[in-house]
Amino acid sequence: MPISEFTLKSRDDEPVRRLEIFTGSGRRRDWSPEEKDRIVAESHEGSGTVSAVARRHGLTPQQLFTWRREARQRMEAETLPAF
Repeated sequence: MPISEFTLKSRDDEPVRRLEIFTGSGRRRDWSPEEKDRIVAESHEGSGTVSAVARRHGLTPQQLFTWRREARQRMEAETLPAF
């Protein structure tokens, strides 16, 4: 059977014009708590925007904002209320 008989078809019986093949592993990067804390601290230094810090470390700004929120919540949970 020739390869031309294996042509993919769309709903309208037209040949598919584009086919993408992803060859990367697609693994998520694991960050240690120390690395996260260092990056979060850098984002609070004011030497650049959060987006710039995120790009410098290969993160999305949303991911860095999440880490900042989680760090803030941890700090608030560790603080004992004073009566």
